[in-house]
Amino acid sequence: MAAAVLACPVTAFAQQQPDPASGPPGAPPAAGVLVYGPDFFANTALPTALDMVQRLPGFTLDVGNGDARGIAGNTGNVLIDGKPPASKTDGLGEILRRISAGSVARIELIRGGAPGIDMQGRAVIANVVLKRTASTETLINFQSYIYRDGYVGPDVTLQYARRDGDRRDEVSLELISDRTSGTAQGYRVRRDAAGNLLVRQALDLWDRDRTAILRSTIQRAAGGGLLTLNGRFDYLDYPTSFTVTTLEGTGSYTRATDITHQWKGELGANWTRSLGRKSEVEVIGLQRLGHLGYDSDTLIGSFDSTFGQQSRTGESILRTILRHKASTKLSFEGGGEIAYNFLDNRTTYTEEGAPVALPDEKVFVSEVRGELFGLARWQPSGPVTLEAGLRTEMSRIRADGDTQRSRAFFYPKPRVQLTLRPTARDQVRLRAEESVSQLDFTNFVAATEINLGTVRAGNGDLRPEQTLTLEAVFEHRFWGKGALELGAKHEATRHVIDYIPLEGGFDAIGNIGTGTRDTLSTTLTLPFDKLGIKDARFRGNAAVVRSHVTDPLTRERRRYTNEVPFTCSGSFSQDLFGGRFTYGVYGSCGQPGTNLYRIGEFRTTEIEPVVEIYGIWKPSKKLTIRLDAGNLTNPARIYDRDVYTGERNASPLAYRERRVQRRGQYLYVQIRRTL
Repeated sequence: MAAAVLACPVTAFAQQQPDPASGPPGAPPAAGVLVYGPDFFANTALPTALDMVQRLPGFTLDVGNGDARGIAGNTGNVLIDGKPPASKTDGLGEILRRISAGSVARIELIRGGAPGIDMQGRAVIANVVLKRTASTETLINFQSYIYRDGYVGPDVTLQYARRDGDRRDEVSLELISDRTSGTAQGYRVRRDAAGNLLVRQALDLWDRDRTAILRSTIQRAAGGGLLTLNGRFDYLDYPTSFTVTTLEGTGSYTRATDITHQWKGELGANWTRSLGRKSEVEVIGLQRLGHLGYDSDTLIGSFDSTFGQQSRTGESILRTILRHKASTKLSFEGGGEIAYNFLDNRTTYTEEGAPVALPDEKVFVSEVRGELFGLARWQPSGPVTLEAGLRTEMSRIRADGDTQRSRAFFYPKPRVQLTLRPTARDQVRLRAEESVSQLDFTNFVAATEINLGTVRAGNGDLRPEQTLTLEAVFEHRFWGKGALELGAKHEATRHVIDYIPLEGGFDAIGNIGTGTRDTLSTTLTLPFDKLGIKDARFRGNAAVVRSHVTDPLTRERRRYTNEVPFTCSGSFSQDLFGGRFTYGVYGSCGQPGTNLYRIGEFRTTEIEPVVEIYGIWKPSKKLTIRLDAGNLTNPARIYDRDVYTGERNASPLAYRERRVQRRGQYLYVQIRRTL
């Protein structure tokens, strides 16, 4: 039996329930698909689908980018019943957290593609398959951070869910009153170019996050297929303050305050229908609207400045996909997506009550974007899968600000992936892909940093980054629950986005030329059962990144802005007492210095190593209690700035600043109760 598990870890946990990835009942899973059923999670206290996904050997959760425009590739690397979420605002992590572990039939880990599964342009995806039996669940989830100064930040969610086969009704209300890592204490030291002390100051940062979120989902049979409707409404009230008190030297008392009010709403629909035994059509529609109001006031000594912003945003998307399985070895999919996005932004800036004009302080940015795509997946033999596709993106961006600018873009984006399975435990994935970044509309408008007193201008002449990616990944499965993955990736990018100089002494986000980035990475899931520690495992990952681009001022080669050159983290956890209790420890090596190259400044940010411990107790099927102790080492965030009197390549150093902030230790308590 042990030999069989080592040879093919899937069979030890496979469940006999039909699904596009795992095949009909009694059939073995498709090549490249690992199935983790109730047996795999039996001796755990994991309460939600999110916890289960994070337990999968060799899998790293990517929740996607809900702020990116469009749907393709932005919804994360987890499917639910073979489909991506029809919501973007409702993050993948939040969706998985609301699914109780008891509602999950199994989780399929799909590596290199499988027939009938939309891989969203990814090499590896997890598919959470829900139980189809009738069930009703009413749940209350209370969680709170308790900080060492006595502040308590509660987060309460009330949730109702009813599932019966394809019918599904869900509604939840979440209320939050908390603070973030933006609340911290520290100090700031400034020295002149010769190293002489100019000023030493104490820093006090404060913020509050007050949020209300209403979510709803309805799923029904409709039009000969299955229709899922999602709705979400958010309201955010977020005040902050930043106070500087001089302890030594010559410096001015500084206090900066700001307030953000934001609301956003979303309606989404996903409809799928089978077209015979071999084909399927899927249609996704999405509408998002939002409004943001922001006001800040900065007082430095007797000098007062204000910054205000009012923004309206919207996104409309229609996406259609047609899938056809020509045979067990060959499948096709194709379709298109059309989207309209807009940002209507107004900013104001004053100094001593007098208005100061900013570039593009009033701007309306809109984009009409269309994409056509086609993909073929061919498995000539069991150990080999070839996937080739082409996406063509057409867009027109119009910016009406100080001047009217309109530009059209057309980008072909080919992708080829070859998956090889030389043995039952090994897989090699080779990928070549051309991709295009999305322009961030907020870079078209002016912005401020209240804690530093800086202003960045808007720039309507941005171009998207175009990147050619070559990637190779080797994956090895061992000991039933173990996995080792080694990866190497090379990226060659045109139109790298960074800071550029503008007239009038301002800088803005712009394009600075071509660059390259190389990444070596590894992930490891090491089960300890064979080492004598039952139901325990270690998970670790590390990555080394090297990049090169030409600085627009010095013309010298340097790293990308905000590039993290090395990352690593690891965790150890163990399940005890038949799954009624789980404990664990997590640590990261922090963040080595990352660089930011503004026109008149050079900045470095460093984060010290982090250690956290946690325990999960499940006294009954309906109650789960979790306790975390976080930031145990009280790690510092260290910010260094070299500020010049003008452009940093041709001006003397005005001063050198070091800012150190610590958030402090905290406890996290979660009580999840099914009523």
